[in-house]
Amino acid sequence: MQSLWKVGVIGRDPQNQLIDGLAVRFTECAAEKSCTLIRYDIIVVLGQFFHHARDENIRLQAHAWIATEPDGNYRKKYSTVWSKR
Repeated sequence: MQSLWKVGVIGRDPQNQLIDGLAVRFTECAAEKSCTLIRYDIIVVLGQFFHHARDENIRLQAHAWIATEPDGNYRKKYSTVWSKR
């Protein structure tokens, strides 16, 4: 999953599709057993994507998704991905 960012740097259309797909996956995985791992991977994908595309909207989107996490410990874990950028 963590190599999905490569799809987004191709162009604007794939970028929008990637972010939309990740948004759906981020919200739908809440009922799954490994939700926190999936969400962490999604945040890592956005971090790598931001690193290559330097699109501020990607960073804002990631922070908005992190803010929706109800558990403070996981919010902190997800935020560590962005502290390195």
